[in-house]
Amino acid sequence: MKAFLILLIGLIGLSPAVMAMNQIEVVGLFNGRAVIRHAGEDTLIRVGETSKTGVKLVSADAHSAVVELEGKRHNLSLSKRVSSQFQAAAAPEVSISPDHQGQYRVRGSIKGQYVNLLVDTGASVVAMSTAQAKSLGIDYLSGRPGRVHTAQGTTESYFVILDELQVGAITGYNVETAIISGGYPLDVLFGMSFLRQVGMREDMGILTLTAKY
Repeated sequence: MKAFLILLIGLIGLSPAVMAMNQIEVVGLFNGRAVIRHAGEDTLIRVGETSKTGVKLVSADAHSAVVELEGKRHNLSLSKRVSSQFQAAAAPEVSISPDHQGQYRVRGSIKGQYVNLLVDTGASVVAMSTAQAKSLGIDYLSGRPGRVHTAQGTTESYFVILDELQVGAITGYNVETAIISGGYPLDVLFGMSFLRQVGMREDMGILTLTAKY
């Protein structure tokens, strides 16, 4: 009996970690695609695809997604942080219309200066050129050196943390950013190091970002 109690206590102690590993969140919604958060990873997948952590996207639109994990299906809407003690005010939102190329571009602010942002859900971090970083006064040489893969090939870069990146009334904090050697990209790539801090949905061609605070 004593051994059983010790085992039971051990299982109870592990259960929060197990629950966290199995928790699924939808942090981005698009027609036929969704950004799924599971086991500490954010993954953009299309309907019919399965993430590396085993989550299959069955269906998705601007309002909800149906996912499957270990044979069980779940209908999920965008994840939100809710206070149990106060009535939450309407969360700030930014709506972005596609340009003539079908890309989502928006004006943002870094270090109090305006920048052009190109939404890129396939980029794990925000990224900009060294030329752009210099114009913004970012001390990227003090960052962590590394390499990134671009359309032009593998390029040297520096990884820094931006204290804030603002888009409309939404502010992202401690945003990991890759500073890529050279003059490209021309626009700042608006990657997941910011986008994972907000909710995303696409409806009738309009991309809406919603603050989670």
